[in-house]
Amino acid sequence: MFTVSARARYGLAAIVELALNFNIGQTQIKDIAEAQGIPQHYLEQLLLVLKKAGFVKSFRGVQGGYALAQSPSHIYVLDIINCLEGELGIVGDWGKSDNLYFFWNRIEVEIRNLFNLTVEKLILEKQAYDNRLSYNI
Repeated sequence: MFTVSARARYGLAAIVELALNFNIGQTQIKDIAEAQGIPQHYLEQLLLVLKKAGFVKSFRGVQGGYALAQSPSHIYVLDIINCLEGELGIVGDWGKSDNLYFFWNRIEVEIRNLFNLTVEKLILEKQAYDNRLSYNI
């Protein structure tokens, strides 16, 4: 079964939280953890990985925190997941000798396409989803 781990979900949630505050400045780690429901200690570890990969930057001091290193329009969800999980794939090398390789490969391509959107686009989709009309009868 294809699953996205808590590591990838939490990391992406942190990136989205920083993207929501992109033009405001840095965000303290406790605020990110609280807003996204992420254990703070675990979030610290994820942000270090994301910083090393160049997605976020940190600021020291009492008013310090984290901010995106670049615009949300230049950060792709797939890149965040690959950073935290390794290369996305469901078949691996063993599937290349499988007579259904064409099928597994097509699924991997579709999954990559789903994740190949910018954080900015993801936020816009979330806002549209949150603002949708609901009808109750």
